[in-house]
Amino acid sequence: MNVLVVGHAPIHDANRDVYRALAAGNINVALLVPDRWKGIFGTVTVEPGGGVEVVARPIRGRCHSNMYWFAGGVRRVAERCRADVIYVDEDPAGFAAAQAAYAAERLRIGLVVLAVQNIYKRYPPPFGPIQRRVLGQAGAAVTNSHEATATLQRRGYRGPVFEKPLTTDVTPLSAVRRNEVRARHGMRASTFGYVGRLVPEKGIDVFLRALAEVGEARALVAGDGPQRRNLEALAGRLRIADRVRFLGSLPPREAVELIGSLDALVLPSLTTRSWSEQFGRVLVEAMATGVPVIASRSGAIPQTIGDAGLLVTEGRPKELALAMGRVCDPATARDLARRGLERAARHFTPRVVAASLERAFRSAAPAAAR
Repeated sequence: MNVLVVGHAPIHDANRDVYRALAAGNINVALLVPDRWKGIFGTVTVEPGGGVEVVARPIRGRCHSNMYWFAGGVRRVAERCRADVIYVDEDPAGFAAAQAAYAAERLRIGLVVLAVQNIYKRYPPPFGPIQRRVLGQAGAAVTNSHEATATLQRRGYRGPVFEKPLTTDVTPLSAVRRNEVRARHGMRASTFGYVGRLVPEKGIDVFLRALAEVGEARALVAGDGPQRRNLEALAGRLRIADRVRFLGSLPPREAVELIGSLDALVLPSLTTRSWSEQFGRVLVEAMATGVPVIASRSGAIPQTIGDAGLLVTEGRPKELALAMGRVCDPATARDLARRGLERAARHFTPRVVAASLERAFRSAAPAAAR
């Protein structure tokens, strides 16, 4: 079977692991990605990498999942790849999704869509009509949580759904490398960390208020965003500025090594009217490196970590502080680390996730290609 994947995420080689796992089996995979993409950390170009064919094309519009389209369309690329299925690795209410649906219809091949939105929203024209058109044509859909599945069905989709979480191929650091990273960042015992965007909905202020309640514990905050100055000021008012280091944005590999060197990772996300945590990839990366995780119950987080981490009520610093205190106990930390490693191996490896994605492709493909 030949599959063409359409989306901007695989512009990064780190986001191609599941496609490499598919290609190692019975699926020929080609990736159609923008030749460049402007994100919150600047403009990136297509990264090199092996295992799958990568087709980079210029785009028009804005660098947003719903608001860009490929110059020259999708159909010609699908024809050249002899695609049996087109997989839209984007929101189904966007211009790129519309291009993929048009190509699949004209070529009479299968269409599979991705849906990670876990809060129902009404889309204004032209996005509402695009969504109805794409979902009406899709032969299968993949989601990354029960909430996203329910939201997709509320959006009008009635076909088969296959849940596909995000993947990780990271592994625990060697003892030598872990000590090197800890030394570089001046980590001491009971060092908690947050890695991600510094925006209000991520609840980093809750993390800092909790830290103030946990003895001599320290924190590393990796990432950047509009809330950074406010958070630094808050650390000063809480008199914990000497126990918190703001590292700014880190390259992906350094961020993963940082996560793998922590005593625990904290993700205190806060649900708003328009957003809740859609998955929590850093939680999976922490579990896969043997690092305990503590997180709020926002969105898909409880499904992501299962019983392999500590869950707390959103926006409750004292409750978070109690959980952080529990992880300071070596026996509790070892138990959580073991559970996290086991859960990551069962649910989040590229091979496991690729199997779910392959089922979706075969469900949507023309009978002759299955």
